Amino acid sequence: MTYRISYDMDEEVLPDAEAVSAFFEKRAHRIAPHGRRANAYWIGPAGGEDVMRVDVDYDAGRAALRWLPDNSHGVELDPGAPIVVLESSEHPPVTIPGTLARVSIDLARAAVAAYIRTGQRPSSVAWAAG
Repeated sequence: MTYRISYDMDEEVLPDAEAVSAFFEKRAHRIAPHGRRANAYWIGPAGGEDVMRVDVDYDAGRAALRWLPDNSHGVELDPGAPIVVLESSEHPPVTIPGTLARVSIDLARAAVAAYIRTGQRPSSVAWAAG
């Protein structure tokens, strides 16, 4: 199965789990219009519904990881400060509460790769009810 990742006003195909690392490595150096390296990403099967949302703030070193079908979120870190990410360059940035931004960037990337490998919610993440 082929998966895709959508962000801002673009979309890329993620043909395999190895492509996830390259994608996030490339995006880590992109400064969004709000002056931060922080963006929202939606992941799902090509031609299907989004199942995962990842809000990554490279400058803060944190991410929010959400499994959309049941509205759960990943928990690895204690709650911290909110993060501000760009969803779309056509709209103002959005603030993601520190109670949701509770995973490291490495875990967020690993979770996306695990989803692409299995097509299932990553079991390597502790999930809390939304």
